[in-house]
Amino acid sequence: MRNLKNAARLAACAVLLLAGAQAQAKEWRRIVPLRTTRAQVVRRLGKPRGGYHELKTERAFIYYSGERCAGGEGWDVPRDTVVRIVVTPKTEVRLSALRLDMSKLKRSTDTEVTSHALYTDGEAGVTYEVFEGGGEDDGLLLHINFDPTAKDDKLLRCPAKP
Repeated sequence: MRNLKNAARLAACAVLLLAGAQAQAKEWRRIVPLRTTRAQVVRRLGKPRGGYHELKTERAFIYYSGERCAGGEGWDVPRDTVVRIVVTPKTEVRLSALRLDMSKLKRSTDTEVTSHALYTDGEAGVTYEVFEGGGEDDGLLLHINFDPTAKDDKLLRCPAKP
């Protein structure tokens, strides 16, 4: 019974953390794609273990830029700048529990895994990956991706080379 109560508390914390992330969707734990450096991430979260940051209620994979516009692709930002954050909750969280404004989200399906739906707000740079294969796991939040915003894409995306 005690473990059940603890699990419920952890799930509630996860919902609050993830819902808080939606309030200012382009950042997560004060980490902002195309603005935050690797050194700042390490100061905030510590060094990653096994390629990701293990936190109490979630696991975060953080991706960084290479050289500016290397090969005419990527982002016009300094090396080791955050370009993407992928957050995976450790407990079951339903998309509905986040109380998102669904009118701002565009739904699409994952072409490789058709039981996964993607709900994207390109203006805010956030995508929610959700299981929609039916059954008791329907609506289960799998990942949240924090990417550059649509505005950043216009301002900081490297021009393609012909």
